[in-house]
Amino acid sequence: MTRTGRRRRRGPFVGLATVVVMVLMFAAGTGYFAGKIRSDGLAVPGPTHGYDLVVLASASGQVTLREAPGQPRNDALRAGDVYGLDWQGGSGLLGAGAASTAAGPVLRTMTLKVGRSPTVGSGAQLRRDVYQDPRSAYGVPTQDVDIDCAGGRCPAWFLPGRTSTWAILVHGKGATRTEPLRALGAVLKAGLPALVISYRNDPGAPRDPSGYYRYGATEWHDLDNAVGYARGHGATHVVLVGFSMGGGIVASYLEHAARPQPVNALVLDAPMLDFRRTVDFGAAHRSLPVVGGPLPRPLTWAAETVAGLRYGIDWKQIDYSKARWLHVPTLLFHGTADATVPISTSDAVARANPDLVHEVRVAGAPHVASWNTNPTTYDATLEAFLRHVERP
Repeated sequence: MTRTGRRRRRGPFVGLATVVVMVLMFAAGTGYFAGKIRSDGLAVPGPTHGYDLVVLASASGQVTLREAPGQPRNDALRAGDVYGLDWQGGSGLLGAGAASTAAGPVLRTMTLKVGRSPTVGSGAQLRRDVYQDPRSAYGVPTQDVDIDCAGGRCPAWFLPGRTSTWAILVHGKGATRTEPLRALGAVLKAGLPALVISYRNDPGAPRDPSGYYRYGATEWHDLDNAVGYARGHGATHVVLVGFSMGGGIVASYLEHAARPQPVNALVLDAPMLDFRRTVDFGAAHRSLPVVGGPLPRPLTWAAETVAGLRYGIDWKQIDYSKARWLHVPTLLFHGTADATVPISTSDAVARANPDLVHEVRVAGAPHVASWNTNPTTYDATLEAFLRHVERP
């Protein structure tokens, strides 16, 4: 047989082998990224430890920091936003403004909040949440209360106010009750009693029966109980304040809770209103392992389908982006540099509901960091909104 004949006979087998390899690679990629949806989106993280910064100097209300050896560049340190700073034995508040945007040491102003000042050589870590508890943050009376949730009890902070309209603050996925504390100052200035809640899968709270975050599909029951607690303790109306996935929990509550609901306003900060769109957004910025290149859309779709079957995700059930639940005045913050939740989701909700939604797009703010980027404007905007919608 001639060489040309042998090539002709091998041709179909080579083509079939190529197809088989591609199918196997697609299947492997589908399974891998379905697992990433579980680990990155559904699984409840454990406690994290370790410092990624080193203190080079600390004196006279200033601190000099740089990345620890082997750590990547910390853009938040150089952005000049307001952040908390933790170290062994204390914590502080970094003021706005940075002395350097180049590589190397960064000089920041710092106010000591808890404990003692850091020593030279100490490890340190930025904290977006800034405050550790309401007492040390604002010096106001705070009650530790428990609210029914997930077949157990969930801890919450209650801070009294002057009105019968309460604010109920709901943090996002993987965060804790410390996340909403940045917005709490404006709530207290407006005179509203505040209930800062936890929910299932939080530290000190029961686990969801599935063991996973459910993006409002189950967590809304815990918020419903918190609203019931507020009403049982004198609230006639409530303002719901949701951060990231907390915004989805708020939306799910409004969709499912029995009516009439006592909600007269909403405040949403980078709300995650469509988990699937958030996954798509993250996938668009991922690369294929080994071979590189962006994830093909069919691979993302297949991974989402497999994840839905494996982990019980009802993608339609946790899509709140059409905002059928939105019937009250809403203040919506979203940073233009959000790399977690696409700002386009918030933009679409605002465009579709111009009479109800006031959207504040914060230039350069990362995910749930609009306050950190411009706390003065954030607080003033939030306080004015609350005073406008508050009912005595």
